[in-house]
Amino acid sequence: MIKRLKYHEIDFVKYQKSLSEACQLSDFARKDFLNIVAGKNWGLLIYKDYEAVMPIAWSSNFGIKIIQMPALCHQLGVFSKVDNPEVNLSFFEFLKKNFAISFYAFNKGNGFPVDTQKKKSYLLPKNNYEDVKKKYHIHRRRNVRHTEDIQTNAEFNNKIDFNTHVEDFFLQNVRGIDKIPLKKVYWNTVMKLIETGLMETFTVKYKGNIQSFVAMYCGEETDYLSMFINSSQLENKNLPSIAIDYQLQKCIEEKSFDFMGSNVPSVASFNERFGAKEYFFSIISHQKLNIISKIIKLVFTKNR
Repeated sequence: MIKRLKYHEIDFVKYQKSLSEACQLSDFARKDFLNIVAGKNWGLLIYKDYEAVMPIAWSSNFGIKIIQMPALCHQLGVFSKVDNPEVNLSFFEFLKKNFAISFYAFNKGNGFPVDTQKKKSYLLPKNNYEDVKKKYHIHRRRNVRHTEDIQTNAEFNNKIDFNTHVEDFFLQNVRGIDKIPLKKVYWNTVMKLIETGLMETFTVKYKGNIQSFVAMYCGEETDYLSMFINSSQLENKNLPSIAIDYQLQKCIEEKSFDFMGSNVPSVASFNERFGAKEYFFSIISHQKLNIISKIIKLVFTKNR
């Protein structure tokens, strides 16, 4: 009932129709987005004749494909006219049975009839900015005041000159990515998304020095905080709060705002103080030993 399609086997007319009719938000499943973040290392699982579709992406290590989420891709999962937990479970089990999986994230619209491992994110629904700001925690409202110091020394730049200074700031301050080659993969991906109009960025300078770099993936109904990089030596501790407030002033009346995480308590607290509400989405996550074990089983089964 579920079939796997390689990239060149996908009927993209039917795929786009499935996405456009889906009840789940499909921003990260768009062909133009996946082509940038995953190249041709993605394909589809389909239910019947594109009645439900599930994009999957992978990395190749020594010729072995391992399912994982591409750079800057937050949620994929199943897309269908009506969310069907039993069908979702069929995709879930098919993926686990037939692939070695490092990490895969379903979307928040996917329900399941069984317990699954979950991650959380934080969302601010679109609303009048002043109404949104009223729900900030009292300390956050204090943090985002444009004092004389901020008015004098802070500079917000939407038209970034992507010179070596911005790239250097990115490479020196991005967290959670250890190796320089991988950092550059993320940087190049950001550049391609900007070039195609799928991402907007801005920097915050303080006394002439870059203090924050913000990258927003522009969905149809939601903007996603893809990257929020702050200087490891902030000269003004309120600048991160001011940067997010600056973005909300621009977008929140037109689109919802997804913080794209996090399970890290300090980051979760930061998000909550903007009045954002947590939501959960299902994931499949395996450690290296589990992945190796699965690869061995798949190879053994294939060679029987």
